[in-house]
Amino acid sequence: MQIVITCHWSHQFVASAIIADLVDGECVISASLLDSEGFTVERTSNEFKPTSMSAILELNPDSPLVTIVAEDCTIIASRLESGHTIVIQCPSSSNLGKARLKIAKASKAIIPFL
Repeated sequence: MQIVITCHWSHQFVASAIIADLVDGECVISASLLDSEGFTVERTSNEFKPTSMSAILELNPDSPLVTIVAEDCTIIASRLESGHTIVIQCPSSSNLGKARLKIAKASKAIIPFL
């Protein structure tokens, strides 16, 4: 006889770890996971509050990746198949190609855990 136990908290732990691993201090200084309604599920910094991203993403609903260049930083948002969104904050002088690669990998890796 085999007993299989699936823990919901382990899925949440893995999703949290994927978001936390995005932050490297070089090209990504904070990261966040939003649910399909725009509420923050996970974030790496209390100072980073991406709750208004849903309205911005709705301006271009066909694009899975949106980049917003601001004066002090760059925000990159990746819309997932599940309706969730990963949002990262990059310093203005960061390597955006590396940041986009990191968010693309995280977007694929997190899907099974949502």
